[in-house]
Amino acid sequence: MLVLAAGCASASSQMYLVTAAVEHLRAAPGTTPQPGTHDPDQETQLLYGEHVRLISTQDAWAYVEAMEQPEFTHANRWQGYPGWLPLSSLQPQHRKRSVNAVITTKWATIWSDEPQRQRAFDLPMGTWLYVEPSDGDTVPVWLANGAQGWLARREIEWLKSLRGLPPQTRRRRIVQAASQLLDDPYVWGGRSPFKSEAESVTGVDCSGLVNLSYRTVGITIPRDAHEQFLRAERVAQLQPADLIFLSDENQPRKITHVMLYAGEGWLIEGPGTGLTVRRMTVAQRFGRPLDRLQPGTLVGHRTVYFGTYLP
Repeated sequence: MLVLAAGCASASSQMYLVTAAVEHLRAAPGTTPQPGTHDPDQETQLLYGEHVRLISTQDAWAYVEAMEQPEFTHANRWQGYPGWLPLSSLQPQHRKRSVNAVITTKWATIWSDEPQRQRAFDLPMGTWLYVEPSDGDTVPVWLANGAQGWLARREIEWLKSLRGLPPQTRRRRIVQAASQLLDDPYVWGGRSPFKSEAESVTGVDCSGLVNLSYRTVGITIPRDAHEQFLRAERVAQLQPADLIFLSDENQPRKITHVMLYAGEGWLIEGPGTGLTVRRMTVAQRFGRPLDRLQPGTLVGHRTVYFGTYLP
């Protein structure tokens, strides 16, 4: 738990780690996520172990930058995603070990003991951890508070191995990660796989789906659709794991939606509040086949763009 006097107006720019499996980053302190609605106070979600820069505190809340989620729009400059979260969900960063593994199953169980008799908590896909290399079926993991836990080896991949994969293999892995989120509820500001018994609201929005799928193969990209568009390389032809962007109506340079191209004419998207993550053909989504959908095409007053983060 973070040891810091609540109520202080400002804090040092020290780095902290998130200790909740999924924590909500809010636009204002003291607010609670509203599931099933377009919640304007919901900014994004942070996963266990993510780095934040503490800027200030107010009562039991901390104003932070989420350093692993690049964002531009709030201050018209690149920064970590800003917002409020509970002080109780922060731990001063004291670990010297760098993360070396990522959870790739939808949810993984952390155990207090190697025989896996005492369940500690569950962590979602996309969580980055430091795991001790081991040949066993169960591997030791170092937690944000410095304690040791255990998890099944089959639930992680080594980040170094993922980053060394051929581009086409990484593309397939991204699509596979996104496919794990199919039928999960759309949650505005969501960036976590759905879990019905989770302690907090879980689910993804359109850009959260994309961000989380890339994170699961060790790639950090911006959090929101517009920023993902700003950083992506423009392409004329899509490959699996490339992105399809849609502008706001009649504002061709303001991106408000993103979809993941899954290959062979299919896409995966978080379509909107009240719906679930879905897989459908480009023809079903846009009323025309892929060979008739080009960057700059207007579809219902919205401009289409293609982008990539991979060679």
